[in-house]
Amino acid sequence: MKRFLAIAFLVCIAQVGIAGAQTAAQSDVAKADQALTQALINGDRAAAEKLLDADFSWVDPDGLYYATKDEAFRAGVKPLVGVGGTVKVLERNYNKVIYLERSQDEKKFSGHFWVQRPAGWRLLHINDLEVRQRDYQTVPTTFAVPCVNPCQRLPYKPLGAGEKSALAAWQEQENGQGGWAKRVADNLDQRAINTYGGRSASKKDRLAQQEKGRLANPNRPEIGAAPVAYGRAWDFGDSVVWVQLQPTYGDKPYWSSRIYANINGLWQMAESYHTYIKDAPVMAPVPASSAGGR
Repeated sequence: MKRFLAIAFLVCIAQVGIAGAQTAAQSDVAKADQALTQALINGDRAAAEKLLDADFSWVDPDGLYYATKDEAFRAGVKPLVGVGGTVKVLERNYNKVIYLERSQDEKKFSGHFWVQRPAGWRLLHINDLEVRQRDYQTVPTTFAVPCVNPCQRLPYKPLGAGEKSALAAWQEQENGQGGWAKRVADNLDQRAINTYGGRSASKKDRLAQQEKGRLANPNRPEIGAAPVAYGRAWDFGDSVVWVQLQPTYGDKPYWSSRIYANINGLWQMAESYHTYIKDAPVMAPVPASSAGGR
């Protein structure tokens, strides 16, 4: 009996050891993110400043945009998702840019965009997103809307070589289903997230849904991608972080926070957050024929 218990004890130890070996070690950035999140929860600006980038900005769940650290601290903004056992942490590495997502119950998401600077890793941007039900009516668009912005031009000029490549890829992505299929990454099962839909389906399922919709309504008008009213970019060579303000046809505008990256030689959209602006009006589309007479 004693021999049996000893063997069982050794097996138990071995199993614990295997389980520990299979648990991924927390990266330095993940450790820094946890410490920074706790500092932001505590309102400890001195501790937070050590890890925040000089260009730090923050989008809160209502779509309020804080363009600077000072604005965020003066407003007393707190993280939507904190730390603890109920928080799920996801990390993806795009060389000099790391996307770290903190989430709870697939209802609350906090996208943290870390970037490598000469002094070390710094948090460049937070987009906090809470999944909600619409409390307003959207306005259906019943006429074709060509994709001029962003497919052909934007209200800002890309400067770095990485951003120029990323922008050309994104414009191809927004020009049609073929471009979307080519330029949206799925090597790590990346899923876009938005206020009124939560985490999206997989790329494969989204393509199937798009094709099903096209076959079911072949005569529906072509509606271009949401235009960009304001954009800001940070170029890190083979990865780019974008923050953009995008009005949507027949809906409220949103802040988009994205990473575009050179993945195995192909520029693709790797991460995408859409946080809708709660107190903005619905942007009802107006046909060109009506607008021209005003």
